[in-house]
Amino acid sequence: MKILDLLEIAIKSLAGIFLCTVFVLVTAQVASRFIFNFSFAAASEISIYAAIWSVFLGAAVAFRGNRHIAMDFVKNALPKRLQKFLNLFIFLCLALFLAIITLKGYDLSLRAMRQVSPAAGLQVGYVSMAMPVCSVLALVFLIENFVTQLKKAPEND
Repeated sequence: MKILDLLEIAIKSLAGIFLCTVFVLVTAQVASRFIFNFSFAAASEISIYAAIWSVFLGAAVAFRGNRHIAMDFVKNALPKRLQKFLNLFIFLCLALFLAIITLKGYDLSLRAMRQVSPAAGLQVGYVSMAMPVCSVLALVFLIENFVTQLKKAPEND
């Protein structure tokens, strides 16, 4: 799908920006400590927050290409009919898990908006928002992947 391709590119770009931010901030933090004997406390905090967002965004993208680690030796040993049933069961479990993470993560993020990080002065809810936002993205990619598998599956099995 063209829209999902663009969404994946946007997510990868954003994750890359966050990773670059981590690199720049950590490098600046180390350099300032050794060269100027001064520490940027906010840089440390922001680099952690950027890393959190980068990881969650990357996890969402991994759902698109079915690139999460999987132990499929049991599934592959099963007959084709049972494999289809197991695929459906796994899809439902993952969808339920992502839905729970979305709902509970959103609730957590709303409560965390009242907290402010000590050094950077950012609302912690914006960091926590990585969970529900990226879980929704992962769910979209999971559904796309499942629908693609259904279309590829031969009807006469």
